[in-house]
Amino acid sequence: MTKANPIRPTPTSPDRANAAAKGCNTMNPSMLAALGLALVAGPALAQSETIATASPTPPPAAGAASPPPSESMVINLIRLLVKQGVITQDAADALRQQAEDEAQQARAAAGAPSLTAVAPAPDGVIRVPYVPQVVRNQIKEDIKKDVMAQAQAEGWASPGAFPDWISRIQWFGDFRFRDQFNFYSNNNISPYIDYATFNANGPIDINANTNPNGLPFLDTRQNRINQLSLRARFGMNVKVFDGVAATVRLATGSDNSPVSTTQLLGGGLGKKNIWLDQAYITLTPTYWSTVSLGRTPNLFMHTDLVFDDNLNFDGVTATATRQIGDQGLKLFGTAGAFPLDYVSSNFPTNNGVKAPDSTKWLYAIQIGAQFQPDALSWSAKGAVSFYDYQNIRGRLSAPCDTFDNIKQCSTDSSRPSFMQKGNTLFLIRDITPNPGSPLNYARPQFVGLSYDYRLIDVTGEVEIPLFGPTRGQLQADYVRNLAYSPTNVLANALTPPITNFDISPDGSVGAYRSGPNGWMIKATVGYPRPVAKGEWNLAAGYKYIEPDAVLDAFNDHDFHLGGTNAKGYFLSANYYFANNTWLSGRWLSATEVFGPPLAIDVLQLELNTKF
Repeated sequence: MTKANPIRPTPTSPDRANAAAKGCNTMNPSMLAALGLALVAGPALAQSETIATASPTPPPAAGAASPPPSESMVINLIRLLVKQGVITQDAADALRQQAEDEAQQARAAAGAPSLTAVAPAPDGVIRVPYVPQVVRNQIKEDIKKDVMAQAQAEGWASPGAFPDWISRIQWFGDFRFRDQFNFYSNNNISPYIDYATFNANGPIDINANTNPNGLPFLDTRQNRINQLSLRARFGMNVKVFDGVAATVRLATGSDNSPVSTTQLLGGGLGKKNIWLDQAYITLTPTYWSTVSLGRTPNLFMHTDLVFDDNLNFDGVTATATRQIGDQGLKLFGTAGAFPLDYVSSNFPTNNGVKAPDSTKWLYAIQIGAQFQPDALSWSAKGAVSFYDYQNIRGRLSAPCDTFDNIKQCSTDSSRPSFMQKGNTLFLIRDITPNPGSPLNYARPQFVGLSYDYRLIDVTGEVEIPLFGPTRGQLQADYVRNLAYSPTNVLANALTPPITNFDISPDGSVGAYRSGPNGWMIKATVGYPRPVAKGEWNLAAGYKYIEPDAVLDAFNDHDFHLGGTNAKGYFLSANYYFANNTWLSGRWLSATEVFGPPLAIDVLQLELNTKF
C-alpha cells in the first residue's frame, strides 16, 4: 500500500464505453444485483486506497498464475466476472475507469477537494477514490430499480403472483340487518282487496258462488312487530379495457320484486334466495359521456316519490356531463329505453291466432344543471324529467268463453307484471255468460291499469354549510301524470273502475276519486353523504301522492307499505360508529289521500355496513 496521491480523471473513450456496454449485455439479474451491492457495501470504498496490481491487468496466459486477490471487493468482483466469461477484459477495464470518473464527478459535486491536485499514482498502482454516502445511496436505488424492472418484465421476481386480470377487478357490497314494526289503525277499512296477489295468482273467479276460496285481502288492522330481515348485496366491477367496464351484482330477496331486495328471516331456518340484481356493460366513448347496457342502476336524478331506491332498469342508458366555464356550473343529461314486459311469442298458447307484439316500454329523458362556486360553499342542483310508459294501459279482451275450457283471453298480457297498490284498475276480461247457467257461472278475471302514464317530474335540491363540517340540505320533488283523463275512463261502460271509490261506514260505494299529482319535501341536517366514524345526519319530510300520479309498481315500498294514494310524514336518523358502518332508524306515518281509511305507520331499526 502506498500513500494516496490525487489523480486527474481520464474521460472514458467511446471504444471503452462500447466495450463495457457490450460486455455487460450478458450479465444476468443476480450478477447485476451483486455488482450493485458491492459498489454500495464494500468496506474498501469507505476511504481512498491503493491496490498494488497491474493496470490494466492483462488476461492471464494459459497456464499462468492468477493475479493476487485485491483488497477491493469491486476489483475482485470484476475479475470474477471476467474469469466466468460474463464480461470481457476490455469491458472490465472500462467499468473500472467509468467508476473512477463518476466518483470524481460526485466528489466535486459534493464539495470535496478536487482530485486534480493529487499526483499521479506510481506505475503498477490502481487507486480507488472515496465515494460519498449520497452517491452510494443513489447507486443502490438505481440498481434496485433496474433489477426490479427487469424482474417484473420477465416475471421471475414474484413467482406465483396473481395474473394481470385480478388487478382489474374491484369488489363492492353492503349488508343490512333490520327490525321492522308495522302498525295499523283500528279504523282502517277491512277487507281491502290485494290486487297485486290477485293478478300474480290469477285469474281469480270473482263470483262468490263459484269460488269457495274467496279473494285475496291485505292486512289492514293487525299489527306486525319484530319482523327481522336482512339485505345483502355483493358485486364486482371489471375494467375490461380503457373505456370498457362490466359490472355484476347479486342480492337477496324474498321474491322477484323490482323494488325490494329485503329477505325476511325465519321460514323454518331455510336457506335464502339470491337474485341477479345488476348486470351491465359500461362504455365511455368520451370523458364526458357513458352508455350502459343491461340491468343497470337508476342513473337519473330522482327521489323515491317516483322510483324506489332499490329499483334497477333493464335496457340502455346514456349519460352526458359537461363543465361550463370555470365558475362551478355543470350541465348533465340522461336518456334511456327500458323494456318492461314482452308478449310471449306463443301467446295465447291455446289459440292458433297469436297476439300481435305489444311490448311495454319506458322511455325516459332528463336534463339538469348543478352549480357550486367551490367545494365548501353552497350548491344547487335540479333536473326536469319526462317518463313515457308505452302500452302500459290495460285492454279489454274480445268476448272470452272461459266456460268452454278456454284458459286465456286475448288481452291477458296487458295486465301489469307487478303492482303495489293505489292505481285505478278495471277488469280486463269480457267473459261470455255460460249458456248452461246464464245467471251463475264462473268469471275468472285479471285486472289492468285504467290510465296511461306520461310523467313530468321536476326535482331540485339546495345544500348550504351550517356550522363546522355539517351542512343543511333541502330537497323537493313534484310529479304530474299528463295522461290522467278521468272523463275518458268513466265514459266507457265496458271498463268501469273498480278501485278508488269512497266507501261509507255502512259499506255503500260512493263517488270515484283520483288525481294526477304528487309532491315531496325533505330537509336534512348533518352530513348529507356520511362515510366516516362520528358522522351523522337527521332528516324529516312530507309526501303527498294522489292515486294516479305515478305508476304504483315502482315507487317507495316502505312509505304506506308501497304504492300511491298516500300522504304523511317521515323521520330518519343515521349515526356512523365506524367507517362505512352505521345505525339508523326511520319512522314513516301515512294515511290515504282519497277513499276509505287506510292508515299505516312503519318503524325500522337498522345496522348497516358497506365496502
